[in-house]
Amino acid sequence: MPRKPRTPCSQPGCSELTNGGPCPKHRRQREAQRGSASERGYDLAWQRKRKAYLYANPWCTLCGRQATVADHWPLSRKQLKAMGEPNPDAPKHLRPLCKPCHDRETARNQPGGWAAERQTPKRFG
Repeated sequence: MPRKPRTPCSQPGCSELTNGGPCPKHRRQREAQRGSASERGYDLAWQRKRKAYLYANPWCTLCGRQATVADHWPLSRKQLKAMGEPNPDAPKHLRPLCKPCHDRETARNQPGGWAAERQTPKRFG
């Protein structure tokens, strides 16, 4: 079966051929800019809150499967922190979701990359 042709790196100006997305060099740069999970605020305290929340709320609110993600909703954690929320990880800001529902909702409500151009930003409040 023929293979899909390789495409250039998604970083403007880079001609490195890849199987999709950025080349290894630009992928490392993007990850360094993004920071680690603990640098973004998902530290040991968050892991404990997440585990306790999912123990108390074990089912996905969208499809009913077992929940594996404590999703910040309707505002993202970043938006809550920008608004000065003292506890953005409080249960009132979370909802239990399974991984497929979380990925679909995140792509719909917080698109990045090529999907960001196709969406109009949602305004809350």
